[in-house]
Amino acid sequence: MQLHRLNVVLGGLALALAAAGCKAQPAATRSVESAPAPVMAAVAPDASGRLEGGLRIVQLDPAAQSPAIRVYRGDYVQLALTSGAPFTVTVDSLKQSWTWPVPEGGKPYLKMSETGKFPFRIGAMSGTIEVIDYTAMAYQEVAATEAARIIANLKPFVLDVRTPGEFAEGHLEGATLLPVQELQQRLGELASHKDEPVFIYCHSGNRSTVASKLLVDAGFRQVFNLRKGINDWKAAGLPLVR
Repeated sequence: MQLHRLNVVLGGLALALAAAGCKAQPAATRSVESAPAPVMAAVAPDASGRLEGGLRIVQLDPAAQSPAIRVYRGDYVQLALTSGAPFTVTVDSLKQSWTWPVPEGGKPYLKMSETGKFPFRIGAMSGTIEVIDYTAMAYQEVAATEAARIIANLKPFVLDVRTPGEFAEGHLEGATLLPVQELQQRLGELASHKDEPVFIYCHSGNRSTVASKLLVDAGFRQVFNLRKGINDWKAAGLPLVR
C-alpha cells in the first residue's frame, strides 16, 4: 500500500514537472524573440582643437616633439603655432601645403577629405595628422538613394550648408540655406528643429560633416548627412530646383 502511494506521488510529480517544462519553454522563446540585444552605435574619439567659423583650429607648440593631431574626415583644419610665428605646413601624401599668414587669394585651411594617418612637416618639426570618421548616436551618413527615401518618408528639415552661389545653381526642394561658416553663430535659428529629423548636405560631404557635429553637440536628436554630397545626388539622377 505504501509503495503504491509512493508511485502515485512520484507519478503526479513527474506530470507536474513535465507540464511546467512545456509551459516554460515557449515563454523563454517569446522573451528572446521580443527583446533582441540593442545595437549601439560607436562614438568617435574626441578631435584636436576646436570648431570656429566652420574651421577646426588646432594650436601647436613649436617645441613639441612629433605632435599627433586627430581630426574628423571633412574637417577644414587651420593650424597655428602658440608662438604666433609664421610657418608653412606640408602634407606630402595629400599633396597639400599651407602658409600662415595666409597669402592673398590663399585658402586658410587644409581640407581633410580622406581617413588615415598623414605625416606633416613644419620647418624642423614633424608630426602626424590622423583623420577619422565622425560617429555619434544621433548621427547617420547616407547615400543619395537612401537619402531620397528618408526625405520622402520622414519629411526631415533639410539644411544646405553651402554658399549662396552654390545654392543658386541648384538645391534640394524645400532646403534651407545656412552656410557652415555661419552655423555656430546662428544655431539658435534651428532650435525648433532639435527634436525632429534633420537632413544636411553640401557639395561633397565635407562641410556637411562639420555641420552635423555642430548640431549633434548642440543636442539635435537625429541628424542625417549626405555622405558624398550633392555630387552623389546628381549622379543618382535625383531632382534639383533653382
